[in-house]
Amino acid sequence: MSDAQPRLVILDGYNLILRSARLKPGPTRTLRESRAKLINLLSWMMGANDARFVVVFDGAEEAGRDESSGRVEVVFSRPPEKADDVIRRMVEKYVGGDEQITVVTADIEVARHARSEGADVSLSDLFLASALGDAARESGAGEPDEADEKP
Repeated sequence: MSDAQPRLVILDGYNLILRSARLKPGPTRTLRESRAKLINLLSWMMGANDARFVVVFDGAEEAGRDESSGRVEVVFSRPPEKADDVIRRMVEKYVGGDEQITVVTADIEVARHARSEGADVSLSDLFLASALGDAARESGAGEPDEADEKP
């Protein structure tokens, strides 16, 4: 019997997708397919643990509907709000609750906010390396930065 607190992992969706050649949209993969691949990866990697995932995407470029499938929930920001704003609001809402909060991002400002609120932070590159293996680093992903452009 485990006394471990369940975990809520909040992911900066486009930030993750754009940092991996295996997820990034391109000539053979649409943005919608990239999102689906990330969601499938999260569903697969969850296994039997108590984690649930909320993947937050910017909703400005492509209208999407929030959806939930098992322990993976997808949330789109509503313009003029950005995914970063939604993540910050979720952190403020859920820290101190029944779940341990982890934010997965490479955006330094989002990471700083999450840490200051008491959430754990996992850098996108480390999360992808864990989920995809060494191939996650094919994209040349490196240190956290503020310059990654989201669709």
